Amino acid sequence: MKIAKVTPFLIGPRPSSDGWSAGQIVVFVKLETETGIVGWGEAYALSHRQRATREIIIALGEALKQMPEASPRAFLSRIAKPMDSKHPGIDYAAATSAIEIALWDLLGKAANLPLHALLGGAIVDKVPVYANAWDSPVQTPEAIAARCARMRSEGYRAVKIYPLRQPTLAGAEACVRLTREAVGPDVDIMLDFAVQQDPRRALRAARLFEPYEPYWIEEPLAGDDPDALAEFRAATTARITTGERQAGLRHFRQLFDRRAVDVVNPDIAGAGGLLTMLEIGAMADAHSVLISPHSWNSTTVAFLTMLHACAVMPNAIYAELYYDYLELGNDFADCDYVIKDGFASLPQAPGLGVTMNEDALRSLAV
Repeated sequence: MKIAKVTPFLIGPRPSSDGWSAGQIVVFVKLETETGIVGWGEAYALSHRQRATREIIIALGEALKQMPEASPRAFLSRIAKPMDSKHPGIDYAAATSAIEIALWDLLGKAANLPLHALLGGAIVDKVPVYANAWDSPVQTPEAIAARCARMRSEGYRAVKIYPLRQPTLAGAEACVRLTREAVGPDVDIMLDFAVQQDPRRALRAARLFEPYEPYWIEEPLAGDDPDALAEFRAATTARITTGERQAGLRHFRQLFDRRAVDVVNPDIAGAGGLLTMLEIGAMADAHSVLISPHSWNSTTVAFLTMLHACAVMPNAIYAELYYDYLELGNDFADCDYVIKDGFASLPQAPGLGVTMNEDALRSLAV
């Protein structure tokens, strides 16, 4: 495939209709071949750094257009790796991921096959998802519990909350307790600690929450300190999850070598590419570690990519769904999946299985 045009889109944040979420700036990229086939990608874009990610996409895209034949592997090997100049970072990896995802979308459409077929074939026909109840601004424990009860009534079998956003440990404990009471004993509750600066507070909270049987504790400490994370894991009974803020294989190998983690959650649009994600998954499997890809602000391009990846990895468990972005994604994308009883159906359309409304994207652009 010869890439003729690379177009990034920076979509402004929009609050959910009920005001629960303030939304995030989203970064997409459109690739177009000389024959007119269009592929879409998305980048994991951190707050205040989305424009930087777009600029990296533009630079990578200019080099991509010079390739006589573009493919995901060729792009990663001949362009992305040399251009990182041995200074990899999450923003660069996110831009790389966006373009590589779009190249996979193009390949699938050219072959008239869904992405999971190109990756060797799916081993499941649906993927379990957990509903992320991220609250921005911070809500009361009662409101968070009610939100999770609503998710449970809609069929979700797992939810994620952020108890340590509460100002006190008492408030955090109330958040977890009320959520457990609201969803019942059969729903998995993920607790995201969002990287605590005080390890003692994080450990105290982890022990305080043990009676409520959390499915995992996510990022109790910074994932780039595997030794501290391993000590934390040894001091609590909960599964430990980390990985969304890091990219590349070396970091994850260190986590596995130090037995610092039970589940890794690299971001599907930030790890450095889908191929890198699959390598992380295989490495995790070899160390008896599970993988649950992170998907920060998407129910469109990145989410669909995550479904395809989960469908081909034997150690993949839950896929992440930002519940409040479902309605927002519907404004500009038509996606080939259905969520029912806590599962997302596997896309069967060629490529990723997404059709983007470019007029809507332009109207929403920053």
